[in-house]
Parts: sequence; C-alpha cells; structure tokens
Amino acid sequence: MKYNLCTISFRHELVSFRELLRYAFDTGFNGIELWGVHAKALLRQRGQELGGMLDEMFSYGLDISMLSDYIPLMGNLPMDVLLKEWQDTVQAAKAFHTNKLRIFAGSLSSQSLDEKDWELCTERLKFLCTVAEREGVYTVVETHPGTAADGLDSTLQLLRQTSHPALKLNLDFLHMWESGADPLAAYERLKPWMVNIHLKNVEARQWLEVFSPDNIYSPSGSRRGIVALADGEMDCQAIMKRLILDPTQAPVALEWFGANPFQILKSELGWLKGLESGLKPEKVEVTGT
Repeated sequence: MKYNLCTISFRHELVSFRELLRYAFDTGFNGIELWGVHAKALLRQRGQELGGMLDEMFSYGLDISMLSDYIPLMGNLPMDVLLKEWQDTVQAAKAFHTNKLRIFAGSLSSQSLDEKDWELCTERLKFLCTVAEREGVYTVVETHPGTAADGLDSTLQLLRQTSHPALKLNLDFLHMWESGADPLAAYERLKPWMVNIHLKNVEARQWLEVFSPDNIYSPSGSRRGIVALADGEMDCQAIMKRLILDPTQAPVALEWFGANPFQILKSELGWLKGLESGLKPEKVEVTGT
C-alpha cells in the first residue's frame, strides 16, 4: 500500500517544504498530500526555486498525491468569480503535477438541505468537475460532517445525483464512523468512486468535536481526544486488514492534528507497515461488512 504525508499536520510548525520532503523520504512515506494553504504559499515563490524543490521531491521518488483545498461551493459568489477561483485552484494542482483536487461539498449538513439546495449543490459540483476535467484533474469530495457528504446515504446521493465521471471521493474513515455508519460497509459501497483515504482516530466519540475546523485550525485549539490510530475508539486495525486484503489503488494519507507530528507520524507509519508486513491473506479473518 502507499502511505502519504499530509502537510496540514505541520500547519503550526516552523518547517520548510524541503525539510518535509526530506522527512517524508527518510521516514518511508510514498508521497505528499499538499494542503492548499501551503500550495499557495509555495506558488508565490519564484518559478525556478519551486521547480528545484519539485525536482528534489521527484529525486526522492515522492510525488504530490493530492492538493487539498476549499471552494465556496454553496456560497454567494457570482458564478464568474467562482469560476476564476476554481480555475486558479485547478492550475495550482497542475503546477504540483497532481490530478486530484480535494474540496468539501459545501458547508451545510445534508439534513439541512432541501431539494433546491441539493440541485444547486450538484449542478455546481458538476460544473466544477467539467472545468477541472478539461485540465486532466479529478474533483475529489471528502466525507466530512457539516457538508453534503456527511454520511453514507448523503454521500451516495451526492455522487449519483452529480453523476460526473471526473467526480471522485476521499473517504475519511473517522468522519464516516462519526456519522454512525459502519466504516467497512461504507468502504464497500463507496469503492467505485474512491481515490484517496484519510486515517486518524479519536479516544472516544465524546471528543469528536476536537476535529471541527474552527478548533483544529486554531493554534490555541484543544487537542483533547486526539490519539494514535491503534489507541482510538474506531477500529483502525480492522479497517487496515480490509484494505490489505482488498488492495486498492487509493493511497492512505495520515492526518495528525495533535502535537509532535514528526515523532507521531513516524510511529504511525511504522505501525501501519508492521500490520501490513505481519498479515498474510490466507491467515487473516475480517468480520463485519
């Protein structure tokens, strides 16, 4: 399996992109999931300097697996302004040689959307997909609370109602589990669209609010409840067993929002690779669907 480093894990660290590349290579990651904030900061550098960094990345055998950004899908922006913002974001993805551009499906939960809202959401999403597809870029929606893709049924509705071949899915297992869905059952249903996986865990359901954007992006936000993959309430080991037994082209990206990302991510990657090397398909039993 392929494991990628999310640069958002270092959002509050004083570290350069080159340092992250070296760390990813030395630690054993296969690629980089680049946060949009970081991508835009890097693009403000001179082209020659950015080109040198990308050449260095390629020399390590790494790539940018996906650019993770945001777009006001359901906002009040005029369509020409939204189009310009989206075109710029697509070009940013191309500048980093990735064909996957992750966004959220709006900023309202699926239960708050009426029929007209769903129509607006899916028509705009189809429009974005068409624009990005012309540039060879997939539009990737993430399963996330507070969006139209906040559970299994809502995500399936979004994918099917949009019905565009360039629309893909980033399956965040924790957020799917948070919705009350069985993450393994969701995986089976969503596999046809899935091109990326996010893994993180939480000590108990009572601490899930720690991952709300307002808290997690704040340097002074709480980190209570954020734990290693093996130590949380969601059964990451069962998920990994299924992924190992059912090989997928979708890479696993590690999202760590707590302290000490250098040390923790190295440990997390070691745990994942240990599971993979220690499992033999004929001896593994996976329960539940």
